[in-house]
Amino acid sequence: MKTSIAAATAALLLAGCSSSVLQFKEDPIITELTGKTSDYVQSKLGLPNRREETRSGGMVWVYLDKQKGITAKQCEVTLNIRNAKVESVVVSTENQSLLSTVSSGCNDIRKTLTGHS
Repeated sequence: MKTSIAAATAALLLAGCSSSVLQFKEDPIITELTGKTSDYVQSKLGLPNRREETRSGGMVWVYLDKQKGITAKQCEVTLNIRNAKVESVVVSTENQSLLSTVSSGCNDIRKTLTGHS
């Protein structure tokens, strides 16, 4: 009996690990960064965690926001930059536990940009 409860609990915790990609215009991260200059982004968020040049001459900057603990979640904000302007923003989150679904992720980045999470 105890092993079946433990197995069911483990299955629920693993099922709770999921990921999502946000491209909603309502997300403050997207609305705050789209159309801004790369200098503005760097002044607000600092240097990106990863930076790559594309074959077409653009840049891709990636910022990571990781939360640890019982509500562990990883958030990634990807910026497509051309001619020093942000053309598009993609926010993706990965829940790392069942309890992490209660938080929205990207809290540190969102707080830096808007002043609240």
